[in-house]
This record gives sequence, structure tokens and C-alpha cells, in this order.
Amino acid sequence: MHADGVREYESAYNAAGILDADAPPADLLAAASSAQIIAASDLPRAIASARRLAPERDVAVSPLLREIQLEPPRWVTFRLPIAAWDIFNYVQWTGRLLAATDHESSRRAIAAVEWLLDRAETSQTVLAVTHGGFRRILDARLQALGWTLAPGRKSYANWSTWAYTR
Repeated sequence: MHADGVREYESAYNAAGILDADAPPADLLAAASSAQIIAASDLPRAIASARRLAPERDVAVSPLLREIQLEPPRWVTFRLPIAAWDIFNYVQWTGRLLAATDHESSRRAIAAVEWLLDRAETSQTVLAVTHGGFRRILDARLQALGWTLAPGRKSYANWSTWAYTR
């Protein structure tokens, strides 16, 4: 798709839920069952994922946890697969995070971390269902505040987890 089609694709993707057969792994289901709070963005796929993890539980929903928007470079005038546009976005955000650039999504991540930490004060564990790109920004903010990422690979795959302790 061309750069101008990325926004349409992204809007449709964000409006979709998850596949009926898409099942979280057992270790994530166990983590969800022991979490005192389950939180998710207000996008349908995040809410559906949270409900798949804990069908009998209330989900704390916040637009603060929404995914970042892809920002295709305007200088790319040819068609690319969505994965290529995502790589451009990854590289762009790597630069922004290294330079601590001010951006709406960075400011939203600060507010999201505060929102999550407020909930963590009254419980031991908060499980936040987030999207891959925004998770990177949350990660940077949490680590800046002294939170430690648990050892292991930071995957962006569906149902992947990143755990933090303080």
C-alpha cells in the first residue's frame, strides 16, 4: 500500500476484535488469574484480548493505553507492505526514545504510567493489555522511574508479556 493507505489499514485494524480461535498461552492465563487489576486500552482488540485473558473479570479501560499511530515517511512514494511501514515507525521511535523527543505519544505514556501506578498502589499486580509500539514507550518510562524489566526476550508477538518489578 501507499503511505496514504496506512491510516485506513490502521483504522480498520484498530476497530477489529480478535479471532475466536486466538488463545493466550497458559502462563499468561495464569498471570491474568493472579493479577488484581486487568487494564486495557479502549480499542476493541485490546478489550477483547483482556476479556479472553479474564472473562469473568472487570477490565479497567483507558484511552491512555492506546497504540501509537504509524507515521509513514512522506518521502517514500512507492507501495510497501504494512510490515515495512511498521519498520519505518520502529526506526523513527528508536530515534525519538534515544533523543527523549517530545511527542504526544510520549506525553500520553507518562500519563498512562501514572494511571497504572495509581492502580498498582492498591494491589500487588496490574496486568496491562497494550499494543507493541506503545509498549516500547511505556517500557522507557517505567525504566526511567526505576522499574526493572524481568529477564528474557522482549517480544512484540501477540500474547507476549513484559513483566516489571520495583
